[in-house]
Amino acid sequence: MTKVTLALWQRAPVVSSPEGFLQSLDKAMAQTRADVLITPELCWPGYGDALASRAEAVNQRSTFIAGVRALAVRHGIAVVLGYAETDSGRIYNSAICIGADGTVVANYRKQTTANDYERECFTRGKPAPVFEIKGVPVALLICLDAEFPELVRHASLEGALLLIVPTALSPKWQVIPDAVIPTRACENGIFVAYCNYAGDGEAAPFCGRSLVVGPDGRAMANAQTGECLLEVTIKSSDVIKARDQLDYLRQLGHLLRS
Repeated sequence: MTKVTLALWQRAPVVSSPEGFLQSLDKAMAQTRADVLITPELCWPGYGDALASRAEAVNQRSTFIAGVRALAVRHGIAVVLGYAETDSGRIYNSAICIGADGTVVANYRKQTTANDYERECFTRGKPAPVFEIKGVPVALLICLDAEFPELVRHASLEGALLLIVPTALSPKWQVIPDAVIPTRACENGIFVAYCNYAGDGEAAPFCGRSLVVGPDGRAMANAQTGECLLEVTIKSSDVIKARDQLDYLRQLGHLLRS
């Protein structure tokens, strides 16, 4: 059995300088002993401002990402950061995983676009390989990606036991954390960690409601509408228990072979 403690940083959608953001991240990391800290979608430089997304996008070799890597080492905590990434003249809505040793473990680029702002700013990405945090296989999706059963199913078929989803969700879509995310977890027998903003942002208000759902589709921890650091420990053995009771993936294999 492998355990991993997650900390979901449900923060206000404030816009700051790179130095100010790193200071805020430093404070958040100092408040937890989790194995990994997860941020909302486009936590740097913020969600909804097209000009800022273009102007403040960074690449993986930037001094900004180097600063995040240094914080991971200082605190001994992995980080999944939602950020605007620039690469070869294109901008992506990305999530990077930096290990507790400061190495870049994975970088995922959002495959879907939810609105005109995203369609105007970002190039669509592609599926990314499953990676590990403390021996637990992990996949990344971003916000709308996780609402497509096909994308979550692909991640689970690739071996992910934990799906991490940075998001930027407004109150009108509260059905997503209430119903859709638990369904995705249950139908794949995986954990889903879904991290949102809380409060008014550039594009819209955000509803909070970050949560971690177990492989049985039941919420293990729920945030409300304010800022918080939501912590929960997951156990890989819970996936085995859930799939022993109802293994959709195994049944799917039988259906595809018949």
